[in-house]
Amino acid sequence: MGVDVTLTRIRQETPTVKSFLFDLGGEPFTFKPGQWVDFYIDLGYKMEVGGFSVISSPLQRGAIELAVKRQSHGVPSLYLHDKAKVGDSFIVDGGFGPFYYDDEMEKGAPVVLIAGGVGITPMMSILRYVDEAHPEVEATLLYSASTPSELAFRPELEAMAARNPQVQCIFTVTHPEGEPWEGRVGRIALALLKAHLPQQKAWYFICGPPAMLDDTPPLLEQLGVEPSRIRMERWW
Repeated sequence: MGVDVTLTRIRQETPTVKSFLFDLGGEPFTFKPGQWVDFYIDLGYKMEVGGFSVISSPLQRGAIELAVKRQSHGVPSLYLHDKAKVGDSFIVDGGFGPFYYDDEMEKGAPVVLIAGGVGITPMMSILRYVDEAHPEVEATLLYSASTPSELAFRPELEAMAARNPQVQCIFTVTHPEGEPWEGRVGRIALALLKAHLPQQKAWYFICGPPAMLDDTPPLLEQLGVEPSRIRMERWW
């Protein structure tokens, strides 16, 4: 069942999100950018399992990286945030799910990634992969978070967009009160989508809170996007 992995790095990405890098011990591990894994924790008296999106690109060899939000009701996320330490061993199995970027898509077709909160995690895998494997592909990220400090991976995303002219990252914050912020404020609504839709037919990926998953597809369809070109990851 799965692959034994060893935790080699823990990094605080936002006040509520940490990333975890695991060494695969030389074992092969296959997944597509955007997919998730089953993550097994041996507590001694029972095995706990959580499903977490991979944030690393499939092109990264020898390791796999996950990002996890601290959830008060989730034993696996609480364990990783509060108890896991470098050197600990776990098991990962996957990748799973139909939410992924595929090289079989039309050659050169743009991708639009719409993320809310921790929904950025599968988008990181897709963006990292597209940036490295298909730098000619136009990739647009629309990313909303509750506060500026909850915009995970923002420095990396800004650096990627500065280096690769085909990558565009648009950030917006719904509740900036109390934190320095001079950027966009509000949800990802019709006007923002309209302003950043590619000229060509694109593939659309949406991951975030339930309201985003319910509200965004009708807005895209209103802008002429075919429903068959919209993929969503629903966690809740």
